[in-house]
Amino acid sequence: MKTWLFCMSFLLSALSHADEFRLAAAASLQPVAQALSKDFTQQTGHTFQTSFGASGKLFAQISNGAPFDVFMSADLKYPQELVKTGAGSGAVVHYANGVLVLWTSQKSIPKDWASWLKSAAVQKIAIAQPESAPYGREALRLLTTQNLLPALQDKLVYGESIAQASQFISAGAAQAGFTAKSIVANPDQPQTGAWIEIPQSSHQPIAQGAVLSARGKDNPAAVAFMAYLQSPAARAILLRYGFLAPK
Repeated sequence: MKTWLFCMSFLLSALSHADEFRLAAAASLQPVAQALSKDFTQQTGHTFQTSFGASGKLFAQISNGAPFDVFMSADLKYPQELVKTGAGSGAVVHYANGVLVLWTSQKSIPKDWASWLKSAAVQKIAIAQPESAPYGREALRLLTTQNLLPALQDKLVYGESIAQASQFISAGAAQAGFTAKSIVANPDQPQTGAWIEIPQSSHQPIAQGAVLSARGKDNPAAVAFMAYLQSPAARAILLRYGFLAPK
């Protein structure tokens, strides 16, 4: 009885000191955010609310004073820029690498996918805006280095984020497109159609980084989350949802 009362007292004390923070997260993290949130709350008692969008747009919002405490970007550049300008605080945490995939709602993708994209079978190809979405930037880099851009330029349709580009593909508005593996390989909600991984050697690494905002550095929950992102538990969840361990 005394042991039970002690445990209850400890739990209530921990929960009374639980805090909350606001997270700005790249759209590629949408499938995994709930799993991270559940595990983080179980381990710490802290909670967070998440807003998703293209990394570049979230960067602009935080730079202009948007009330976010932690920024999880789909690249390292935007968090590093926040630190340089004073809108970010502390070290940038390289929490994962993203994987670029070619996806279609159709049943299969031919082995010679480049020729298929150039054929009449594919009228529209969706990618995220290269200016604000790292996955879109690397998709465009891939098409450029493979000398496919001249033939495919007029077929490209741009989503504001990787999530919107993926919606174009899943809805059939685009017959194919480039998205994040975390979206198509979601273990909780598998996508229909077919997808193939683009070799990492075909583009720059999609190294994803997180950073505290100037506002977040004084929030215990936000500070705890940055430490949590570097834990084996968080790493295992990210791997399960299609990300790669950072090098």
